Amino acid sequence: MRSVFLTALLGLFAVSASPVRGGDFATATLDATFKLFHKDSTAACVLIRRDRSPEDESLYLATAAHVLERTKGETAILVLREQRDDGSYVRRDHTIAVRQGDEPLWVKHPTEDAAVLRLAENLPVPVAPLPASALADEASLRDAGLHICSPIFALSYPQRFEANEAGFAVARQGIIASHPFLPIERHHTFLADLTAFSGDSGGPVFVEGKNGNPLLIGMALAQYRHDERITTEFEERTVHVPLGLSMVLHAQFVRETIETASKAASSK
Repeated sequence: MRSVFLTALLGLFAVSASPVRGGDFATATLDATFKLFHKDSTAACVLIRRDRSPEDESLYLATAAHVLERTKGETAILVLREQRDDGSYVRRDHTIAVRQGDEPLWVKHPTEDAAVLRLAENLPVPVAPLPASALADEASLRDAGLHICSPIFALSYPQRFEANEAGFAVARQGIIASHPFLPIERHHTFLADLTAFSGDSGGPVFVEGKNGNPLLIGMALAQYRHDERITTEFEERTVHVPLGLSMVLHAQFVRETIETASKAASSK
């Protein structure tokens, strides 16, 4: 058995203006989740705003670091959605910069597979990012009482699949599949009983938090599978059998990467 990092991509994001809708934690998370794609790969990302302060009104795009590292070139596509007057949505593919020459524009966590790209320019349509307070830390996870077999939700784009023509993510449900879940200092990742696919990397894993608001407990990173080698007289082949398990990085490391990206931007 081995862990296989999912192929994926990257992105950037922009100005927001819609608050989190209390009581509708799933829709609020969906509104902040977008598809990132490139000819080489596809992934998910979440748009985050640091808790409002006069010093930093920027938006930050969070995804798995391998998504950005494996994307070639200087740009990628962020699939935005624009709401019409009748309440429906239309897809808006938007090109974003991820490198300047060979230099990455994102910040990577020093030890974990998490990356954050700070918005350099406004996006062409309004977006509804989540506040950084929605990213769970140790205290909020303990308050939520999460443990092995606790129900969890995920949003992503498995095998580039979209929920509809507007480009919304697909929602799935699972449980926490490994113990112990905490402390984060000892257990940086945990298992989720969710079958992962290429395109899931960077997708949010979340639950309902206080007052019906979203609580992002982690970010999807990888799938687990069993590789079975079959040999006959005339053929040798390998069969990859999915184990129905995903590797999830604790959201605290995403929060730390956002703070690093903010400091890096303010020092320029």
